[in-house]
Amino acid sequence: MIKLVASDVDGTLVPDGTFEIDPEIYDVIKKLKEKGITFVAASGRQYASLKKLFAPVADRILYIPDNGGFVRGSKGETWLKRPMEKDLIRAIVEDAEKLPDVELMLCGRDYAYVGSEDGRLYNWMREAYRYEIKAVSDLTDIDDDIVKISIFHPEDAERIVKDWFYDKWKDTVLLAPAGVYWVDCSEPSINKGSALQFLLDKYEIKPDEVMVFGDNINDLGMLACAKESYAIGSARDEVKQAAAHVADTMRNQGVIKVLKEQLLK
Repeated sequence: MIKLVASDVDGTLVPDGTFEIDPEIYDVIKKLKEKGITFVAASGRQYASLKKLFAPVADRILYIPDNGGFVRGSKGETWLKRPMEKDLIRAIVEDAEKLPDVELMLCGRDYAYVGSEDGRLYNWMREAYRYEIKAVSDLTDIDDDIVKISIFHPEDAERIVKDWFYDKWKDTVLLAPAGVYWVDCSEPSINKGSALQFLLDKYEIKPDEVMVFGDNINDLGMLACAKESYAIGSARDEVKQAAAHVADTMRNQGVIKVLKEQLLK
């Protein structure tokens, strides 16, 4: 008996950086709720973006935004937060700013922060991801609970970070690729898996009562929490190897197909 379904968003339910979600997912979520099954949106996106994406069912689901930096309830209440230390933020930002052709975004409770309104990120995050975002003069001095530093590169963030930054920071912070454009830096304890485990403990749900969907490295911890774990057909090979099952691709609505076939017959 499945009691909770958790799904990644970008690359799993929608194309990276878009709001192109199949509206059928809203009806599926409503039917799951009627059967007593909780749906959790687990994403690198901020809470505000997720709430807008799932607007028709926003008050019927739970949220794991910012790769597990927060856990938030259906009304937006914060159940868990794990901010980074100020000194660590400063050191990472100073090093990351040395990487070629990158921009940084720091993720707080209700806002994300970039260094300028003139860069690629500010308008892209507002328009494509529909973020609540602010430009600040100093990314190392933000009065907020910063849980994630995202390194953006327009072509291949993972390659740029692995040049030297990865070796320097890999034993201090969690470095998680999230699609082609992003590498996310956070405290080692912050990941979708530990956030999902918080919810499972809260509701006393066992691994065999959980179904999880993902496509990228930052989904691996979450997949490990569930007996019924699914990699989307378009997922990275590492994710397919870690998952118990492989669903259809995102473009072919793999998540919706599995939910309808396995839980809504």
